[in-house]
Amino acid sequence: MSRRILVSFALAAGLAGTVALAAAQAAEPDKSKTNADTEAAKPTAALPVEQLHLSAQVAAWGRAHKDPLSLIVAAQIRNGVGVKVEERKADGDTAPTPAAGDVVAALLDEAKALSKNDPGIVAMAEDVKASASKGRVGGGIISNGQITGRTIHSRSMNFRAKQVAEIAVVGVDTDQIMLEVFDEGGHLICRDTDPAYCRFTPAWTGAFTVKVHNDGGSLAHYRLETN
Repeated sequence: MSRRILVSFALAAGLAGTVALAAAQAAEPDKSKTNADTEAAKPTAALPVEQLHLSAQVAAWGRAHKDPLSLIVAAQIRNGVGVKVEERKADGDTAPTPAAGDVVAALLDEAKALSKNDPGIVAMAEDVKASASKGRVGGGIISNGQITGRTIHSRSMNFRAKQVAEIAVVGVDTDQIMLEVFDEGGHLICRDTDPAYCRFTPAWTGAFTVKVHNDGGSLAHYRLETN
């Protein structure tokens, strides 16, 4: 083989290596930046966890204003989403997982009790109950937790690049819950209070830390909801 051909091979190999290295470097995200795509298009339709969050907001309003009809609306919204329950403990948490209750049924029972079994409210509650999609999967994932006072639960979760991530948390027997989401670089992505909701689009696939704070002084139960 001539010296000229060997030199050509060497140059070609070197160029290929340079291109491969440049491609690898281009693909590697800059983790000193916040892992959130601020230019991502907003969803055009309501997302599943967003609807669960709306249900929690409507229920909270109904309790505050002693309005049983709002509780029925909250149950109807939640009934249309479809969820599955998973045991997903906080990092280092050894406490037993609280039993998963039927939230739709609980809201309907609460509405009937608040109305003192008004026939109209009872009839509407029974209509929602009759159409219940119990056990349907596909809308959101719920995990139940219990947390002592002045404590923070942390969970590690992975979310994919360019796909909307949703996280919500609602206190079952408290309104002293706060939600925070951080990327792997420690940048704060979102913070919200009970009923809390965070939505963001990762710029690259990566790990996120989800923190649930109990700012109250006593044991509390909560639902963590994700897509």
